[in-house]
Amino acid sequence: MGTATLGIGGITLTLDGETTLARALALPGMHEFKAGGAEAGGVEVRLDRKLAQPTCRWLHRFDIADGQAECRFGIDAEGAYHFTFGDSGRLRFDPRHPGRVELGPMDDPSVLRFALWTAYAMAGLWRGAVPVHASTVVWHGQAVLCLGESGTGKSTHTHLWTTHFDGAWLLNDDSPIVRVKEGRVWAYGSPWSGKSPCFHREGVPVAALIRLEQRPENSIRRLGTIEAFTALHPSCPPALAHDERCTDLMVDFIGGVIGNVPLFRLGCRPDREAAELSRNTIFPGT
Repeated sequence: MGTATLGIGGITLTLDGETTLARALALPGMHEFKAGGAEAGGVEVRLDRKLAQPTCRWLHRFDIADGQAECRFGIDAEGAYHFTFGDSGRLRFDPRHPGRVELGPMDDPSVLRFALWTAYAMAGLWRGAVPVHASTVVWHGQAVLCLGESGTGKSTHTHLWTTHFDGAWLLNDDSPIVRVKEGRVWAYGSPWSGKSPCFHREGVPVAALIRLEQRPENSIRRLGTIEAFTALHPSCPPALAHDERCTDLMVDFIGGVIGNVPLFRLGCRPDREAAELSRNTIFPGT
């Protein structure tokens, strides 16, 4: 058996396993998040566990395209959460013991990568740390999260910022970790950054969130509370919306985010004018 410690989003993860541990550490981005040692209150991710096919009330089925695997999310009679990934991948998380996640052996790197993201999403939710589907750019020391369905131009929009605005840089291009601490919203880099090899460990205070929509003309407006909630919710881990305990935690998290930073809806073209419109709205006078 071997162990490795990762620091992601202010949470320490200790990976404990054999063959799957080596595969996990070989995934893109994992090396950049290796930490010196475990801390109190961290999460133990137990790999290579012999997890039998669970007897569950299955709540959600979905696909992960890169691993070409059908996934299921369910709850067993004891209240533990289970995920299956394709034919053999397994994950178990018992919220009565939120400092531990169990994963079975996994060969496919894409499936393993998604399983580790899922392990973080489950354990992180109980600590107020949520991976959000967004492309995140930093400007003048503050982060802007661009939300939207796949293909709406999130990465294109943040690329326009880094191309045209001196000093702008990409924190994460797919799944930053978001936390609310003492009335401030923070975004952290993560090992899950989509197709862009962007692996920054630091946390940055969030200035705003933007929900993108492709439009023939550029326009932006700030959303009210209900609109902001419905704009952010789809970018949070989807399977967790199918259980009441997870939903309660997610509602608290979203409320903390939209209660402390503005969320805008940007109808835009993929051009510099759209980037300038969003920048000037969020950072007036720059």
